[in-house]
Amino acid sequence: MNRQRHTGFTLIELLVVLVLMGIMISMVVLSVGGQREKQLRGEIQRLQQVMRLAHEEAILNRYELAIKFRPHAYEFQVHEDDKWLTLDTPDFMRRREMEADFEFSLQQDGINAPLQDEDTGRILLASSGETTPFVLELRLAGTNTSYVLTGSAYGEFSIEGMNSNMPGAQES
Repeated sequence: MNRQRHTGFTLIELLVVLVLMGIMISMVVLSVGGQREKQLRGEIQRLQQVMRLAHEEAILNRYELAIKFRPHAYEFQVHEDDKWLTLDTPDFMRRREMEADFEFSLQQDGINAPLQDEDTGRILLASSGETTPFVLELRLAGTNTSYVLTGSAYGEFSIEGMNSNMPGAQES
């Protein structure tokens, strides 16, 4: 009885290897793809906290502050001598540049505010405690992934959630 020994892989062994490779590839894709979303969420949460702090500063120190938005940046301004002056102190009020693929869009009273214009795209944080009502979207360019920060006339700021065309996106 002569049995020949066949060398090679069985179909089961090949399938197990393919499944394991698929799992590893999906883990890598999810971890890399989710990184930008995490950064985007971190930026909108930072902005919400900074706006709350600046609003309290305006009330306590009795001066009129504003946040001027640009397509990829924002800065704090103070109103003096009938003009808006950019602040660079304290540190949390310094101009903040966003990543190149993060974009702002701003609506005030349901109307889009052009962010390139010097006279628009500004949210007032008044010493009286009032603020300009707004809807601010921070979006990841080239996708539908975005976070929306809203502000009421009474100085309440909230992140409404995430809009995304990516699988696994959830409302916060």
